[in-house]
Amino acid sequence: MKKFLKRLAIILVIFIVVLVGAVAVIASLFEDKVGQQITRELNKQLKSELVIQDFGLTVIRSFPNVAANLKGVVLKDTRGGALLEAQELSFRFGLMSLFSSKIKVRSVVISDGALNIEVDRQGNPNYNIFKESEEAPEEGGSSTAVALELARLRNIELIYADQSTRQEMAALVNDATFSGEFSAEKFSLKSEADITSRFADLDGIRYLPGKKISYDASILVNLEEGSYDIEEAVLNVEDNAFKVDGTIESWESGTYFDLFASGDDGNLEGVLALLPEQYAKSLQDFSSSGKFVFNALVKGQYNERQNPELRVEFGLQDGRLSSPRLDNPLKDVSFNAVFTNGKFRDNSSSVFTLESFKGYFNRELVEMRLEVANFDEPVIDFSLDGVAPLESVYGLLGNPKITGGSGEVEIKQLHLKGAYKDMIDPGRISRVEASGALEFDDAALSIKDEEILFDRGELRLEGNRMAVEGLRIEGAGSDISFMGSAYNILPVFFADSLNSQDVELLFDASLVAKSLDIDRLMKFSTLTEEEEQAPEEVKDSLKVAVVQKRQTVTSFLKGSFNADVEAFNYNLIEGNNFKGKLEFDNNIMGIRGEVTAFNGQLLLDGKTYFQDEPHLEAKLTCKAIDVTEFFRQSENFGQDVLQSQNLKGKLDALIAIYAYWDEEGNFDMDKLRVLAGVAIKNGELRDFGMLESFSSFVKIKDLERINFVDVQNYLEIRKQRLYLPAMFIRSNALNLTVSGEHTFGNEIEYNIKVNAGQVLAERFKRYDPSLKPKPAKRSGTFNLYYAILGTIDDYNIVSSKRRVKSDFEQSEIRKREIQRGLEQAFGAVQLLDEPEEWKDNSEYNPGQEEYLDFDMEGGG
Repeated sequence: MKKFLKRLAIILVIFIVVLVGAVAVIASLFEDKVGQQITRELNKQLKSELVIQDFGLTVIRSFPNVAANLKGVVLKDTRGGALLEAQELSFRFGLMSLFSSKIKVRSVVISDGALNIEVDRQGNPNYNIFKESEEAPEEGGSSTAVALELARLRNIELIYADQSTRQEMAALVNDATFSGEFSAEKFSLKSEADITSRFADLDGIRYLPGKKISYDASILVNLEEGSYDIEEAVLNVEDNAFKVDGTIESWESGTYFDLFASGDDGNLEGVLALLPEQYAKSLQDFSSSGKFVFNALVKGQYNERQNPELRVEFGLQDGRLSSPRLDNPLKDVSFNAVFTNGKFRDNSSSVFTLESFKGYFNRELVEMRLEVANFDEPVIDFSLDGVAPLESVYGLLGNPKITGGSGEVEIKQLHLKGAYKDMIDPGRISRVEASGALEFDDAALSIKDEEILFDRGELRLEGNRMAVEGLRIEGAGSDISFMGSAYNILPVFFADSLNSQDVELLFDASLVAKSLDIDRLMKFSTLTEEEEQAPEEVKDSLKVAVVQKRQTVTSFLKGSFNADVEAFNYNLIEGNNFKGKLEFDNNIMGIRGEVTAFNGQLLLDGKTYFQDEPHLEAKLTCKAIDVTEFFRQSENFGQDVLQSQNLKGKLDALIAIYAYWDEEGNFDMDKLRVLAGVAIKNGELRDFGMLESFSSFVKIKDLERINFVDVQNYLEIRKQRLYLPAMFIRSNALNLTVSGEHTFGNEIEYNIKVNAGQVLAERFKRYDPSLKPKPAKRSGTFNLYYAILGTIDDYNIVSSKRRVKSDFEQSEIRKREIQRGLEQAFGAVQLLDEPEEWKDNSEYNPGQEEYLDFDMEGGG
């Protein structure tokens, strides 16, 4: 028996192989004939052009049927464009049709292509490509009969645009089947589809972006009456199932709908997926659990003049609302929501109502109500009351730098009522009813490893005014209190990114700080650690976004803070008792005030312009600043040659600063310009290594501590260079005039004039421990000229009278330019001239170089 079965199996396999092979051979023999018949028959039915690149018959994939495969198909529309493009259009028919005089097509499969349907403004479609019935050939004369029972679409891009109704849709039909006796006047249509929606734009509003849609439907079709009776249908949107039943009828005056949809096992995601993108975007990551009910009704005629009645109801009972932005879900949630297009069945009479919303955050009740009427010109009625624990809701603030929260914010009877157009217009905001308050109770946010505590305080909304009372913020080394009032909160809140309404947040407030750690607070605006690890191009775009966001925020601000800061620090810089005012005028922030710093007083008057490429203009007046502290707290200005321990004295200065940043927020050193008039009183230079080169003609002890009398000069920083015009220095070691340039790369070019006669005379005197400065006398003296060239670490000292005197002359021009710039900023600026006793001896021959007989070599 086993041997018999084995032989039978072998015989059957051989038979099937021979049969399939024979059929394949037969198909190849009939290939040209069938291809010509199908192509000829299709062209008889069409008014437009059909282009086919290739044709083939196969039975292997479609056995026991034969597949006639048209390759590279392009079907033109009525306008000469492509109505259908497909890599393959396959007709299926019975194997015995090959031996018949008439091929009977039973099914068609369209694969890997696009279907483009267009309707112009006059309502003319591009798919009217079939000949009228009197034009079409009679069935008896045709060699191909089409009696479709199955149509299938695979991987087809569907594009639909109707200019007459302002509707546009795009979707990818992954797989769709349609089965029925399509040649009959009445038949039952069964259809299944798996679709990925690209978008659906209706009257300029976008729906279903990137949504997964599928359905399984059974429909009674009556082509004679133009009716479609949905016997049973299940529509799935983002894994939410809706049962649909009802009828659709085609009338002469339009299309009549009588449809009902329901869902008993759905959730919030399904409803959000059906909402317009602009409304659903902020809630798209929310999900629900619990008893969710959905019902929808569409009833009435649709044509150019009217819409059907539309009513949607959904609600949740004993549920939860969750989101990745909520650390804890909102529990015991219940609400009812209703949308209706109202009496006139259009946007003007449409109303959405969210009633009886309540839920619990950590056993704290939250209640809400919302009504939006007239979708053409929305009127909003919104109420919110409850407690929001920051531990749960900090993610809703939408800032990735905020990583945690604690404490509570109590929302007290917040209520808004009015037209949306009034809420966004400062000139109409008085028509809006607004009230309520936010009260902080040890509410804290974790921001970039810092905890910011809103210790106490209240924000109270009174119409268009928001009062800030007793708001105290602690954290990041700071303790700040705010009081004041602001206007136009709602117009600013609802303003678009371009601020097209030119809204201004008007405010008048006071800021009192016991401490202010500026550099720790500034870190809040820098990139996060994860963002810093991103590729450079991504980091650059993030930096640009930070600058643009700062620009957007400051564009709304118009008002002032009276500031009183007890103590502040920025890096090593420390200040006390700042009293002044911060003023905002759109994208400009001005600051004026006085502060104790560097053991002296500073007067500050500056403006920062928050634009695409921000810049700063500031005036700084320094009074009796301790030079040692100035250098120490300024970290020696980034150089290690002249440091805080080398200097002593009191500094008075007038400084004008012009600083620039690029669009990514990077400081632009090339554009930095600083003008300064400085004066140092009772100055002392200690252990300055560069002066050791002068030890051959100045006592080494004199060089260890150099006391000099009052010195005043102008300075300029431009294009990463410090320019020092010629100035006279009178000290205990020697008297000299010096000028020069010092680049930010520590390249130097200093020019020095020395009183040689006085130096020679002092060589024979004893060391003077009193460190009294030398008198500025010329009697019996002559002057020598030296240039120090190179870098801080490798320089040379050369004798060059012409070079030095030329630089002194040029520096006088620069000095006058700096003086004019300072006078424009500060008014009159007084100079200290070189003493008359220190002028060049007119008897000296200027054309001859003069040298001291000492070996002068550079350091390093």
